[in-house]
Amino acid sequence: MTLKTVLYQKWSRHLVLLTVCLMPFGSFVYSVPVIAEENASPSASNSVSTLSDVPTVTQNVYVSPKGSDYLGAGTFQAPYRTLPKVRSVLRDTYAERPEGGTTVWLREGEYELSSTLELNELDSGTADRPVTYRNYPNEQAVITTARTIDPTLWQPLNPEAAARVNPAVYADQLIELDVQSLGLKNTSGFPGGTTFTKEWGIADLIVDGVREPISQWPNPQQKIGKNRVGWVTMNGSADPQSFYYGEGGQPKDGITTDEVNADQTDRTARWQRSIEQGHDLYLKGFWRTDFDPVTSKVESIDNTRHIIRLVDMPEGGIGSKWSKEVPIADSTPAISSTASSVNFPAPSPVTIHNDTYVTQDVYVAHDVYTQPSVPVSPPTVTSVTYQVYRVGTGTEEWQALNLLDEIDMPGEWALDFKDQKIYYYPDGDISKQNIIIADRTGPIIKLTNTSYLNFVGLTIEGGLNNGIEMQNSHHILLDNNTIRNIGGGGILDYYGHHNIIQNNTIYETGSFGISIGYAGNRDTLIPAQSVITNNHIHHTGTLIALEGLIITQSIGMTISHNLIHDVPKHGIRYVYNNDLLFEYNELHHISLEDGDAGAFYTAQDWTSYGNVLRYNYVHDSPRANGFYADDGDSGDTFTNNIVSGVSKAFLFGGGHHNRATGNVIVNATSGIQIDDRGIARKYTADSTHAEQLIAKQPLAEPWKSYGRVLADTYGYDTNLWKNILNPKWHPEYPNGTHFKDNAVVQSGALVIPKKGAVVIQNNPRISSMQSAGLNPNTTNGIYTQNPTILAIFPTINQIYPQIGLQKDNTTSVTATSD
Repeated sequence: MTLKTVLYQKWSRHLVLLTVCLMPFGSFVYSVPVIAEENASPSASNSVSTLSDVPTVTQNVYVSPKGSDYLGAGTFQAPYRTLPKVRSVLRDTYAERPEGGTTVWLREGEYELSSTLELNELDSGTADRPVTYRNYPNEQAVITTARTIDPTLWQPLNPEAAARVNPAVYADQLIELDVQSLGLKNTSGFPGGTTFTKEWGIADLIVDGVREPISQWPNPQQKIGKNRVGWVTMNGSADPQSFYYGEGGQPKDGITTDEVNADQTDRTARWQRSIEQGHDLYLKGFWRTDFDPVTSKVESIDNTRHIIRLVDMPEGGIGSKWSKEVPIADSTPAISSTASSVNFPAPSPVTIHNDTYVTQDVYVAHDVYTQPSVPVSPPTVTSVTYQVYRVGTGTEEWQALNLLDEIDMPGEWALDFKDQKIYYYPDGDISKQNIIIADRTGPIIKLTNTSYLNFVGLTIEGGLNNGIEMQNSHHILLDNNTIRNIGGGGILDYYGHHNIIQNNTIYETGSFGISIGYAGNRDTLIPAQSVITNNHIHHTGTLIALEGLIITQSIGMTISHNLIHDVPKHGIRYVYNNDLLFEYNELHHISLEDGDAGAFYTAQDWTSYGNVLRYNYVHDSPRANGFYADDGDSGDTFTNNIVSGVSKAFLFGGGHHNRATGNVIVNATSGIQIDDRGIARKYTADSTHAEQLIAKQPLAEPWKSYGRVLADTYGYDTNLWKNILNPKWHPEYPNGTHFKDNAVVQSGALVIPKKGAVVIQNNPRISSMQSAGLNPNTTNGIYTQNPTILAIFPTINQIYPQIGLQKDNTTSVTATSD
């Protein structure tokens, strides 16, 4: 630790004491920002308490699916049968928790809940008397709200359904299940109606612990033409809510091939017949942007004109927003708008500005962010209202979902809202399979106002909502659990603090992996002191394109050693936060579905200072940017990260004081883009961004002193908040942003803005991975002896093995019998 750091920490502690003395009753607890020390000890991030640190447990309660709530006594020999019974017993002894705590041992088997297992303050422990729920050693305990399905309830297809099966399969290969007779509740339609982005919410099918894929065309690994696997593209817009699938459109790419019917199965004709019979067809598409796909119900298909029409007009109309506008006459004023000329500012030329400092190693290119100018002539007819839509680029992707007609692979299924049937192509002998259907909408486990609870070694699956949901809870440990086959997210934690989420495996979730919100208090700068470490999060967002990890409106947390991969959108989205430390995380195969994404993504906040991202490894994500501070986000420090195989390694979209130093960039389309979009978007001293900062009262305590500490710690302007709110400082410029001392290997140009006090300096370029001594395919990973890289990142060979999951960081607790 440097002398400067020691003096800083001492000064900060004195500042806290002084401020507390001066503040009235109810004063704040000051949050010291994270210090980005280049040579900080890697082991520091592993100093997380585990159950092995808990005092010896003196009370053991046993539960087993083979036990009895009436005859059982909670002993090893006579366990209870259900978790609600255990909850009731422990509540009766709430005021008499034994010294050392209580452990509830879950024996092998499936614990089927009829509703959410809700725990509150009466179920809590204390610091020296915690309550632990955990699996018995070497046994799997599964907690679920799903319903087990008797295999004899499956029947052969009815004649009408048999006539609709895909030509690639035989009708006798499929079976059906009458969901109405089972009394399932979420089978009548999508909660989002005929158009939605985030409201999936229909019953889910899980077989032998595997969440079966809902039917899709193209199939997830099917490549049609030159398209991305699992997708086809539009052939131009027909009107604001219709598009061409064959000839007739005029897309920008000029391709009008009928990809839908290329396999000679008369797909669109089959689809149209099903629609006419009352069966719903939904398409998920990137109708306007390459992010946040919208799922829309189809109204009709015109097989003569090759047009598919949606029930609802997507917001803004069909067709990429980057394509040309087309006004059309329409007599429906409820969904129309007046056409007007839209002229975006011309791109800023890339020049060396007086307050932009660069050296000769900078390779510049045009600002790739600036939106093109597409003027539209005013309509000449004034007697009608005009709608504006786009002609389309021909690259807008879409796919069909949840249709019996497209079940053509073992495991696929569809829920037919009209027939109230699940149609299924079983993979194996169904009479020997464990089949469950998730149909309950609440979380599986919900903690409200709880504390000192531990959940260890459990498997949680089979709900339409979140796996574990925590609100206003603290000192909760979630350790070594498996959360899977969930319609919502894995773990949700809101308004918590001092919580530890570690060693968990989270996969096959319909939306996010882990989501944290309002941890700590940003207004008063009270840190949450929560930890998210050593979790394996993958294949999330399978129904709704959300992130592996989301953190919002939080302060003072450590996120380390997590492995996140195979996610549709951003890997980690952290917006509106302070003093977060991201270190030793590995992310790969990010943004598999969305575009305009980042492995690490944050956006739109002038208050989110003090976040440090160091020793992280991002790789093999060509659709994603590495580190993305979007739309004016400010105050992040990026140090000693490794970024390989991405679009832009760093993308700073018009914010202040974003600083990248000591990073190694390999095989990126662009090393960095720093743009001045704030000029065109008016990120000025009277903007929404400024209002968010003013709402924190930055010229009063505690934010006033916080600004001074930030400036001292990271070398910002002395009058941090005053400058940002001063029009003469030009907050619409990316002032204070640095890209210094980074190694750029086999990567594209650096993009810099025209305006702003931006420092780009000493970023040596190495032409190839071979000359850099980097070979990610070897067992040594990115080990290198290249002197240029070692001068930039001296400890890279020591840091790299520390990144990602640490397999020896597990909890071991010995069970005892009564």
